Amino acid sequence: MNMQINTALFGPQEIQDDEIITFPQGLPGFESSKGFKVFHEEGKPTVHWLQSIEDEELCFSVMEPQLLNLGYEFILSDEQCQLIDLQEQDEFAVVVLLYKNGNTTPSEAESIPAHQTIQANLAAPVVINVRSRKAIQVLLPKTERITLIRSIA
Repeated sequence: MNMQINTALFGPQEIQDDEIITFPQGLPGFESSKGFKVFHEEGKPTVHWLQSIEDEELCFSVMEPQLLNLGYEFILSDEQCQLIDLQEQDEFAVVVLLYKNGNTTPSEAESIPAHQTIQANLAAPVVINVRSRKAIQVLLPKTERITLIRSIA
């Protein structure tokens, strides 16, 4: 079924029901928004936009951690798996939320290249079950960075 949504970035959009990603608990701090649609700009395949279908002003930039040369290794609890209906054979995607560093003053921001003011929330990746189109943001209270060296032949 088609539905019309309004977005601050992309204007009015017509989307299909099967394009909606549902966060059963919402995102931390935005629990009232449960349905989202992923958009991307033509020619910019690295950054995507996670747009709320309930709130046209609520939109997050997201990116696959592999594009930052990062990989995750963590275990979802049984409750988290149930929330997104994740079964053993299901494919899933992991993305990280991006944000602008808000700790700079406007005069400081002018002297910092734009790419340095964007940061990724690495301690709270989003896991999306591709089959069920349900997602959850996983808060990782303790993380350890491991460097993996792989020979490419």
